[in-house]
Amino acid sequence: MEQPVIIVENLVKKINDRFILNNISFNVERREIFGYLGPNGAGKTTTLRIILGLMRPTSGKALVLEGNLSKDINLRRKVGVILENDGLYNKLTAYENLDFYSRIYGVSNSSERDRRIKKLLDLVGLYDEKDKKVGYYSRGMRRRLAIARALIHDPEIVFMDEPTSGLDPEAKIIVRNLIFQLARERDVTIFLISHDLDEVERLCSRVAILVGGRIVALDTIRRLMHSLERRSIEITFKNMQDAMEVAKYLDNMGILYNLRGNSIRIFYQDSNISRVLKPLVMMGLKIIDIKGNVESLYDVYLKIVRGG
Repeated sequence: MEQPVIIVENLVKKINDRFILNNISFNVERREIFGYLGPNGAGKTTTLRIILGLMRPTSGKALVLEGNLSKDINLRRKVGVILENDGLYNKLTAYENLDFYSRIYGVSNSSERDRRIKKLLDLVGLYDEKDKKVGYYSRGMRRRLAIARALIHDPEIVFMDEPTSGLDPEAKIIVRNLIFQLARERDVTIFLISHDLDEVERLCSRVAILVGGRIVALDTIRRLMHSLERRSIEITFKNMQDAMEVAKYLDNMGILYNLRGNSIRIFYQDSNISRVLKPLVMMGLKIIDIKGNVESLYDVYLKIVRGG
């Protein structure tokens, strides 16, 4: 059996007697898109810093390709990183940015640099914009160029922290497709930190959910959703005001729900959902659509985080 490319074992980080990470363990397999989730302050960034060798743990270990990134310079060349700060220079063109980073990573042959740069610009759909200064790029274009920058040295693993944050829906789809393509066609392992649960559900095979410095769930998305499946019904109203009125009614009834825009997901334990729906019909609200049992990762995540 092939060795995992990332091994985190009994990792602890304490600051002033406070546990930032409390004995966490997980592995990431080669070519996997692994989601690392949790609310703000859960310890996701601390975990990433320790894995990347930017912070020392109190105890435990974090290995990448069986080595320690803080001690092995050559090992760092096998890893790419995309953080919220994209690391691009506004006064340089896209081509010049990638040329600069390829030199940093030791690609000394000019023809090889040119080949890699053009290939990556084509991959991320920016070849026709290669001579445009990055300061004039949209946010979506910058994120795509940041992915190219992270790949310029042909890494085996890429760590991505909120790669689609702040992007419009069209740009998100482009970046998602790029991430999927990297794993499936270029055999790159992706370690993905994201608050966009729709993105995670579409991309990741497995996820770990971190709450208060502890991993409270670690499994495939399919198994997590199956283990926490609960009967539910989603009602979409014509406007948000109607949905909010129903939310108040459900609060008074003590019924669990999730409100998202003009849609509301109602969770129920018994088969007699009519006792909930009948009063809604009597209220004369304009209902556009009704769907039953359409659990999403969003619902599972909320249950796990609230329980954890």
